[in-house]
Amino acid sequence: MKVAVITGAASGIGLALSLVCLQRGITVVMTDKDGSKLNAEANRLKAQFPDQVFHVPCDITNADEVNQLAPFVAKKLGRVDWIYNNAGIIGSLAPIWELTPEQINQVMDVNLYGMIRVIQGFIPLLFKQNFNSHIINIASLYALCSGSQMASYSMSKHAVLALTESLYFDFQRLEKPVQLSIAFPSFTDTSLLSNQASEKNSFHDSLNSLMSHSRPAMEVAQHIVQEAEQKRFYIMPDKEVKGYCEERTQSIVLQDKPHINNIEKLISSLLKRKKSIV
Repeated sequence: MKVAVITGAASGIGLALSLVCLQRGITVVMTDKDGSKLNAEANRLKAQFPDQVFHVPCDITNADEVNQLAPFVAKKLGRVDWIYNNAGIIGSLAPIWELTPEQINQVMDVNLYGMIRVIQGFIPLLFKQNFNSHIINIASLYALCSGSQMASYSMSKHAVLALTESLYFDFQRLEKPVQLSIAFPSFTDTSLLSNQASEKNSFHDSLNSLMSHSRPAMEVAQHIVQEAEQKRFYIMPDKEVKGYCEERTQSIVLQDKPHINNIEKLISSLLKRKKSIV
């Protein structure tokens, strides 16, 4: 029996990752802040995969809840093979000068510090195991580029990239039995914007529509799991993200201005449309 722990598992990529792992015969521990949705989705999957699904409500911004997660998994299942650090929020969409410290901190607390809490909580168990485990941190295309309105989200995902690379060097240097991967999905049909109801506007609605017509979460999850099984460190489910990375890197090497990629052109167009409507 192999075990995968998946955060943010009640919807989007996290729910899709859960299904992909279950289809591979992996026992899945689903966690999410939304206890009622988590319970509903976990019970639905349990009907298809009896004895393979466990679920634990967990707010990754709450250190006490996170610290209870690893002991629960260790006692219940005795091992962890994969940790998919997937939980994340996009936060408020605005230029940095229009954001409050609380709005910025909320994004960083979930996307970065929540991920760190999960890693720190499971490290003692992972280091004790006599086999290799694997941590997969889910970042975003915004870990490799930046753009309008995305300051806090992009900062958090850039930090996830730095965190994952730094962990890699520490694990290698200390010869720890833990593999690492980081995934950079592009726009995906998920509920990433669903919790931003208080800030809905024409730009928000346009971006939400764009995501709802994007690549299905199941396709993205299948790619991530397949690449993780091949122990690939940098995982790019969408080909255009590699292009964004290359364009940005070229601008840095040439000491040029930041490259305006196709995503930024699209976002700028949506923002201009919003301004014209207002």
